[in-house]
Amino acid sequence: MSAINSMNDLLSAEERKKRISVTVMNCIVWLLLLILAIVIWPILIIYGFVWLINWMLSEYNIRKLQALGTTVSEVQFPEIYSSLQEICSELNIKKQPKIIIVGESQVNAFALRFARKKVIVILSKMLEGIEDDSTEVKFFIGHEVCHLVLDLGARGFFEIYKPMAYRSARELTCDNCGAFFARNPETAKISLKRLCIGNMLVHKLKDEYLIEESKYIYSGFTGWLLKSYLSHPPIGKRIQNINDFFSGQG
Repeated sequence: MSAINSMNDLLSAEERKKRISVTVMNCIVWLLLLILAIVIWPILIIYGFVWLINWMLSEYNIRKLQALGTTVSEVQFPEIYSSLQEICSELNIKKQPKIIIVGESQVNAFALRFARKKVIVILSKMLEGIEDDSTEVKFFIGHEVCHLVLDLGARGFFEIYKPMAYRSARELTCDNCGAFFARNPETAKISLKRLCIGNMLVHKLKDEYLIEESKYIYSGFTGWLLKSYLSHPPIGKRIQNINDFFSGQG
């Protein structure tokens, strides 16, 4: 696959359709907040105080996570650390986040921000299933790094108004980022199915069935309601998005 010039190259079709309306709404929200701050200026002092408290507690919160698990480094899980370095270098991220592995029975990973410090948490149950496959490791790290850039970076700060349908579309964009670094659509789809059903049963799931199931989930009036409620699309929808992404890449 060719190199990417910016995050815009990874945007899902769903997010691309929604970005203009969300951006316009956020501009209106920020204008209203500015007017409110001018009229009720003490609110700025309160905001500044809250930010200062968050900044002071950021290192505390990160070390609390480290106390529950362990941090990836050149010495500990060096392959994972190398994958993080590679992804951050290609995305031109100067200050790479910490990766902390925490013991947990769920198959999942997520991104967090404490003030200006960013962390990726990988749950041990997931790592047990992907540790020996560097491409799956890169999928999940690429996915979470994309969240750090878009949801927890400058754009995320701007996007105060972010409806669930937009959050769902953003998940597809992050899947594209993970798939780009995995360099393999099948790996990306296996990774998504792992989230759906865990490590032991992942290879029993059929892509075509999941895709049809997702169409049913989103169909009719009930499906329309779900689109306004679900922050993560059905796995079949995410698998179809991976197919579309790689076909678009040619």
